[in-house]
Amino acid sequence: MEENFDALEVIAQTRGKVRMDDAPTGENIFLIWGWATALFFLLEFVLWQLFGQEWCLWLWVGIPLVGTPLMMRCLWRDHERTHTRTRQSKVILDYWIFVGAASCVSGFVMGFAGLYEVAFLPLVCLLIGIGCFLTGEVLRFRSKIRCGLAGCVLAVAAFLFQGELWPWQLLAVSLVSVVSLIIPGYLYNKAVAEKTIE
Repeated sequence: MEENFDALEVIAQTRGKVRMDDAPTGENIFLIWGWATALFFLLEFVLWQLFGQEWCLWLWVGIPLVGTPLMMRCLWRDHERTHTRTRQSKVILDYWIFVGAASCVSGFVMGFAGLYEVAFLPLVCLLIGIGCFLTGEVLRFRSKIRCGLAGCVLAVAAFLFQGELWPWQLLAVSLVSVVSLIIPGYLYNKAVAEKTIE
């Protein structure tokens, strides 16, 4: 009887370990980019309000400089742990790489073309919101879907802040980062942890 109990305990531990090994850690990417984006755009807003100098508006360039190495480290650790890459994770990663590249290219183009104040910041908000929504759809995680929709609504609202109000778009990007990246990132972490413990 005791041997059967030991065997069941070993099976339960093995099952828990397998479930823990299968749990994705890529959700930390949401937190990496969310915090980097929110903090850099908040800093941009504060410095713009204090100095009103053109250079303050280029601080967003620091986001990929901070976020990319952290993301690569996170992905490398994830791959080292699971040794697999699913189609879902590839689709999600490809989209977020596209968002990063599109944001950087459009930021430089719109900055030099004089359209930065009109379209760049709402576009970033929209890309983040859509990305969160699509990620939620792929993972079938409702909180990310809702947060993505909220980000899209905030992106549309950001278009209203034109003219003299446009610096407030900087805060809109920070808010969308919190709503569509940071909050769902923590909610997903919690969901994965609870699923692992079960």
